[in-house]
Amino acid sequence: PIEVGEKILIQPEWEKHSEKTDRTVFTVNPGMTFGTGTHSSTKLCIRALEKVITPQTDMLDIGCGSGILSIISLLLGAKSAIGIDIDENSKHTAYENAKMNSVDKSKYTVYTGDILTDKLLFEKISQKKYSVIAANIVADVIIALLPTVKKLIMPGGTFICSGIINERLNDVLDAVKLNSIKVSYVEKDGEWSSVVCGF
Repeated sequence: PIEVGEKILIQPEWEKHSEKTDRTVFTVNPGMTFGTGTHSSTKLCIRALEKVITPQTDMLDIGCGSGILSIISLLLGAKSAIGIDIDENSKHTAYENAKMNSVDKSKYTVYTGDILTDKLLFEKISQKKYSVIAANIVADVIIALLPTVKKLIMPGGTFICSGIINERLNDVLDAVKLNSIKVSYVEKDGEWSSVVCGF
């Protein structure tokens, strides 16, 4: 089990944490194609989520993988969360992890598809605006996503992007500026960076 940020304990399904903790425990079975949530880029996202999730939060997790960020958002008290990923395995794995963490089904939906090219998927997702959007992917995809994020986020919302190797950080920051998005702060963990933007 690994402590992340100030509030979260990530516990792989096969490791039982016997000690009492006042942290929110997220139990994960990563599935064959996804990580356990202990990667630096994921930790950076979780630390950012802890600061912004409220009971009013509608959260969107782009590139959700095993659902780590969206499920943790719900465990932190978010009102609802949607996960999307281009990997077909993502939907099953994310729902399994949600079930393992006793997440209310009515609060969590996972879609499969590419939000940048799938118009029907974008229409479904864009039926409401989101107060928190997270994308833990890679720099090139984050840059491509920025105009779409602007359409989906509500005023006062937060966009958390991570999965950025330090060498690509300036490319992402330049693209954020080009899209007239305000950077709230940048955080680094080893070779990885996250950028948190305010709207």
